[in-house]
Amino acid sequence: MTFTHVVLYRAMNLGHRGSPVRAELEAALLAAGARAVRSFQTNGTVLLDPGEPGTTTADAAAERVMRAAVPRLAERSGYTHAALVRPLDDVAAAIDGDPFARTRDERTYRETLTFVDGGEPLPVDLPWTDPRDLLDLVAARPGLVLGVVRGGPGSGGDPNGAVERFTGGVATTRTLGTVRRLLAAAARG
Repeated sequence: MTFTHVVLYRAMNLGHRGSPVRAELEAALLAAGARAVRSFQTNGTVLLDPGEPGTTTADAAAERVMRAAVPRLAERSGYTHAALVRPLDDVAAAIDGDPFARTRDERTYRETLTFVDGGEPLPVDLPWTDPRDLLDLVAARPGLVLGVVRGGPGSGGDPNGAVERFTGGVATTRTLGTVRRLLAAAARG
């Protein structure tokens, strides 16, 4: 099976209140027209085959599938947050060549990819560091901001919040490790 897209749900934690269980999430996307889906981890990251070949057609089909699943997810689990869709090739290109190599140091807690839809471009020069020195936004391209979080669990920087405040768009963040594991799972089919 070939996955061509990923659906990135915002604020989803499978099995928790207000989020579906894995089977509900996958069933909603299949009922919405996907040819194949595989929920990856518990954070609302889903590999998707939208069932239509061709880049432009497949991108539109993936978006349609995601949107068609929204009412079912709301009805079954109460999940009403946003979701973003990206071609897997674009996600892979975002981390090609280790874009964090120059920003990684002993204080690095997490390297992040914040996917964003809507809003305005970042209004700050990059790299940008937050006033508490817990977050660097290091690179941006349309629909994506790369960040480096310092501090430990619960005390680190918040790339999702920063990107949403700056852009006014809807964002969801994944760690570099999650994205690498996602791409490896997609390659295995």
